[in-house]
Amino acid sequence: MAHIGESWLTFDSLTQHVIKAIGPRRILDIGAGGGKYGALLRDIVPECELTALECDEMAFPRLREVGYHQILPITADKLYERSGDLYDVVILGDVIEHMLHSQGRDLLEFLNYRSRYLIISTPECMPMSRPIFFEGHNSLWRPDSFGWHDYWAHQQCGVMHFYLLRGHDNWAGPGLAEVVDAVNGAGLFNEHSSGRKDPVNLAIRDTRYKETSDGHNFVLYRPL
Repeated sequence: MAHIGESWLTFDSLTQHVIKAIGPRRILDIGAGGGKYGALLRDIVPECELTALECDEMAFPRLREVGYHQILPITADKLYERSGDLYDVVILGDVIEHMLHSQGRDLLEFLNYRSRYLIISTPECMPMSRPIFFEGHNSLWRPDSFGWHDYWAHQQCGVMHFYLLRGHDNWAGPGLAEVVDAVNGAGLFNEHSSGRKDPVNLAIRDTRYKETSDGHNFVLYRPL
């Protein structure tokens, strides 16, 4: 279910537990809007630096109120001018479907090299046409949209998809399998739009390139 003007609630509990399992020090929330993720996460990781990317100045007081430490008053494409910024987790909650697919793909590949993890929540098919282009829905992000990435996890609950991508930034902290095992074993439920609650069951997609080193062992050129 969703409140008007806010992201869907489907994966809120899952997101909290994923963040707790990762233990990030820096989070970037792209399209922070009313500050939903800041409110959800500030008590989960109280020592974490929360940064909101939001170009609507009307949202700034609320974002500060819910606990964001920094606000980037820019659009997502301006992140390319800040290519030295690194984050433990980047969140795109009900955001990426507002972009052209090509723009979203370029942004994800850019962020993949500047984060440990990316969290994406997006609807399967939810027509929303608006006079202002980026206020409408403009792209669809099914699992086949992530075939370019080699190590990620996914679950669908009703109309909503949840993706957890393992970034390339560094090797620190828990690996994807450890995070997925932690949340799958926590007895959590996602909230279906019908009111039904479905058990959390993230499935890992692993197509990592493995180079054999001696016939018995292999080398991975990416974080686990």
